[in-house]
Amino acid sequence: MHDILLTSIIISIFAMLLEGFIVFKNLKNKLHGYLFINCMVMLVNNTGYLLELLSKAEDEYIAALKFSYAGRVWIIFSLFMFTVEFCHLRVPKLLVRAFVLFNVLVYVTVFTLENHNLYYSKTWFDKDGLFPVLLHRSGIVHQVFMQVQAAVIIAVFFLLFKSLKSYRGKIAKNRAMIIIAGFLIEAVLFICQITHIFFVTYFFDISVFGNVAVTISMFIAIFRYNLLGIIDMAREYIVDRLSEGVVAVDPDGRLQYYNEHVKELFPEVTKDAEGVVERLREAIVKGDTLVIGERFFSPEEKELYADGELIGKLYALVDTTALKQREYKLKADAAMLEMAADSMKERLGATEEMLSQDRAMRHDRRHFEALILSLIQDGKVDEARKCLEERLSQEPSTRQRYCENPTVNAAIMHYVAVAEKKSIKVKISANIPYKPGVDEMQLAIAISNLFENAIHACEKVTENDRFIEITAKFKQQLLFEIVNSCDGKAELNEDGYPVTNEVGHGIGTRSVLDFVQKTNSEIRYIAEDNKFKVRMII
Repeated sequence: MHDILLTSIIISIFAMLLEGFIVFKNLKNKLHGYLFINCMVMLVNNTGYLLELLSKAEDEYIAALKFSYAGRVWIIFSLFMFTVEFCHLRVPKLLVRAFVLFNVLVYVTVFTLENHNLYYSKTWFDKDGLFPVLLHRSGIVHQVFMQVQAAVIIAVFFLLFKSLKSYRGKIAKNRAMIIIAGFLIEAVLFICQITHIFFVTYFFDISVFGNVAVTISMFIAIFRYNLLGIIDMAREYIVDRLSEGVVAVDPDGRLQYYNEHVKELFPEVTKDAEGVVERLREAIVKGDTLVIGERFFSPEEKELYADGELIGKLYALVDTTALKQREYKLKADAAMLEMAADSMKERLGATEEMLSQDRAMRHDRRHFEALILSLIQDGKVDEARKCLEERLSQEPSTRQRYCENPTVNAAIMHYVAVAEKKSIKVKISANIPYKPGVDEMQLAIAISNLFENAIHACEKVTENDRFIEITAKFKQQLLFEIVNSCDGKAELNEDGYPVTNEVGHGIGTRSVLDFVQKTNSEIRYIAEDNKFKVRMII
């Protein structure tokens, strides 16, 4: 019997060491924290009690007793706090602090028991039995301590049985039942010990076996009923999503786990976990993207199942910053293209109107020339002269042909008129053939953009200094240059392209660069003091 009891104590010590190690590796929330504390205080208690059983003298026994009580006074406290967290309850901080203070005072009386009779009113050491034992009569503190422990045990059972009704899944209920069974065995043995129902309780503390029972129930809960399983699943999920924040909740939506990335993104998670979870839920329901600092995160929800039963949910915060930036860029580009398209519609409309006028004038000119020829053939020279004079008086003075290509000519005519209205001196020398070798409409748009940009630059200069010069020569390739006045020296980026911070500007430059790329042309921007040049080889 002696060796069996000692062996059982030693086994319980190693079992609690193993359980403590397992819990410590999975330590992530308060539930696991209280479970770990319970393992440690039981380990200290059983180790101290083993030293009591092996002591040879009263001094050794009392020293071992004091060591044992360093864990024993906290066993019921740790079980109570574990139960509160397990049942997802909240207790007033004042009550917890009072409980802690009470345990500290109890241990102080135990540690100084030789100097007073508060804990043991009378003691005598007996080493003639199966094990050495310090027989005693209970002092006031010991009596109160036992009564408080009994009351807490009753409260723990009440909370556990009450919470059992709220569990919907089979695994959750079985997990709660196995923990209740362990607590029940410990409670029964504790009551048997303090009431000395059995004779053996006078020389051996059978409540130690209650600690073993709780340890076994915890082992079963961990390995069979997934007490820590949600953490394992969360970690498996993190393996695939190391850069993401992960939050795990139980089936009732209560936070059970979060990784370090979540703590960085939501520092308030340690104080207001429910608020963080609710924020993630709302974002998922509304399809919103969370903006945290300068980064964007899209929350995702994943249900966790074990043996076909829902045991919780995972919320993953997917970093979508790069995707969001690309999305914004595409939207900005689309908006700019839309603006460019509207601008091009206006230009094309004006160009079409000019071309229509040009065709009409050509048609009228043929009829007019036929009329003049007929008058001359009939010898009516004076009438022919009179018709020519009337015609010349009706011809617009601003009408001018700048190049052979009608589309480009119409565009140049339009912007020359715009420039002259803004008091800009314009000089054109454009040898652009009827067939320039590229799509004439695209060429006209590119030249229009360059002309328009030149006009905008000239508007920032005093009227006397405003000028635009366009030169175009065709020798197998079209060489095009536009020079304009500007205010100071224009800024170019590292690629040699103009830089602008003005809202709505930059669209024309993009359009020109797109034309250059599509036609395999070359372009060069030259920024000088108060002058800006653009050269294209098309």
